[in-house]
Amino acid sequence: MTAKTSSDAAERLAVWDRIALVGFSALHWRQRLALTFLRAQRATLPTRYLRWLTRRISTGEAVWTYCSKHNIPHRAVTLDGIAAASSFLEQGVPAPTLHFLDVPAAERATGCTLLYFHGGGFVNPLRGAAHMPFIVRCAETCQAKQAVVLEYALAPEYPYPAQLVQCIEALRYLLYDMQLQPENLVLAGDSAGGQLVGALLAHLVTPSPYAAPMKIEGHFRAALFVSPFVRLPPSSDGGSYVTNHRNDYLTRPQVWANLCGVGHAKDVWNLVFARDSQGLVRKTMITVGTSEVFLDCCRLFAKEYMGVESIFVSRDGDHHLLRDKDFVLVECESEAHVQVALDSVVGYNNGAMHKAIMSWLAGL
Repeated sequence: MTAKTSSDAAERLAVWDRIALVGFSALHWRQRLALTFLRAQRATLPTRYLRWLTRRISTGEAVWTYCSKHNIPHRAVTLDGIAAASSFLEQGVPAPTLHFLDVPAAERATGCTLLYFHGGGFVNPLRGAAHMPFIVRCAETCQAKQAVVLEYALAPEYPYPAQLVQCIEALRYLLYDMQLQPENLVLAGDSAGGQLVGALLAHLVTPSPYAAPMKIEGHFRAALFVSPFVRLPPSSDGGSYVTNHRNDYLTRPQVWANLCGVGHAKDVWNLVFARDSQGLVRKTMITVGTSEVFLDCCRLFAKEYMGVESIFVSRDGDHHLLRDKDFVLVECESEAHVQVALDSVVGYNNGAMHKAIMSWLAGL
């Protein structure tokens, strides 16, 4: 009886140890508060209840609510006529919706458009308190005249690559129907949305069998990957999936598509990120927290497939040097997965990832 009680107590301590505050990290107390709450929630609530919580409010509802509350002019456009290009997508691909937001500081806008793909593992909608302040701040900082948020279909009802097909149609609408120029487009996404940014760029070089090919003339102004998912976890050496599993809030099953696993991946990314006139983007930034399970994967993608330099930043460091970087991986001290989203929830704008992104966008 005593042994069983001691064992139970030790097990309870182990659980709370996983969700404890990162007491010796470089995070601000607000960041630690948000991270601890999220880890506690994921550690104690059943998956079905978490799914219900995150799906109560759709992406469209979250965008409308935020824009209404903050008096941001907003309109929605639903794109029709999408058909699955493969029997793999048995249910077809539903029409996606684009949400157009006029940037509050539009009077000084340079004319560019921010196209944003939200994260959530393809199963969760956009989170208003987490995503919207960050998206608006990004658009303001790069002096965009508008931000466009894609409301894509969610898995498992619509499995990947339905989301990629919708991203391609969104880009097709902006370039062909609205006649925007690639050099006036900034592509951005976090987590699964970062994967969509990469998959969209890859499609332009080597078309996916699930969507119609499309060609562009020119280069995108920039591509921003925030804590992107780029590959499946290694089967033998878990790397940061193991070393950071107690610091981050993601778990190994929360993975989907693989940007590094396609055939001839280096050839594809050499074309996408070419530093000459043949490349698709003029500037690219990847951000990742050093406490993320995705840390090793982002390092691999940045080094092997993008050929970028890595810069370590803290929240108190000098971020202005990032303005002059065209292609860069930024490793943010002690921060977790998409730390900027967690920071937005608690109204904190001085984190390492947040400062790095805004400094870089200001230099576009």
